Amino acid sequence: MTDRHQGEEHQERGRRARRRLGATAGIAALLLATAVGAPALLKGTAEQGERVPAASTQCLRSTVQNLRDGRQAGFRAVYGELRAGSLDMEDGITSGSAFRFDIDGTLMDGGSVPSTGPALTWYPAAEAHLPRPGRYVLLLARAERPAKDGRRLFEFRPDDVLPLGTDGRVRLTCENGTAGSVEREHLRTELAGPKSTT
Repeated sequence: MTDRHQGEEHQERGRRARRRLGATAGIAALLLATAVGAPALLKGTAEQGERVPAASTQCLRSTVQNLRDGRQAGFRAVYGELRAGSLDMEDGITSGSAFRFDIDGTLMDGGSVPSTGPALTWYPAAEAHLPRPGRYVLLLARAERPAKDGRRLFEFRPDDVLPLGTDGRVRLTCENGTAGSVEREHLRTELAGPKSTT
């Protein structure tokens, strides 16, 4: 009788151990699947977040008019790479932060801004107001005064900082707060066209 009870108890302990082992294996498999799937899910979300729909006609027209207004004020639309790292800058009257912007090309003629090459760009404000490193379309103009150390400075218009994707599309901020995108070359064509009467 005792041997029988001992045998049954031994079998029950074995069944419990197998159930715990199976549950642990199941949890491990679930965690592994989650760990493998999470990066893919996050990657998919990030990629989808980078896709910006085509800008509406009104959004494109408004952006073109803003850039043309900038040209009238002495600015030139250029595109290129904003390099990491800021510099404390002073022109003898005001001080602020500057960044290095490598101009790859222009979207419209005019102004005293080079069509290619490095441009030490600044805005007499805190560093927090400067764009983050990356590719952009900017409106640049030659500053009235050089830096205190003699280096030529260029100013930018903070309201017209347009991110430029690796696919060649420019991201626009539309009037209703949404984002739209347009091919860089299409934006250039629109800028070269007849001025908007609206």
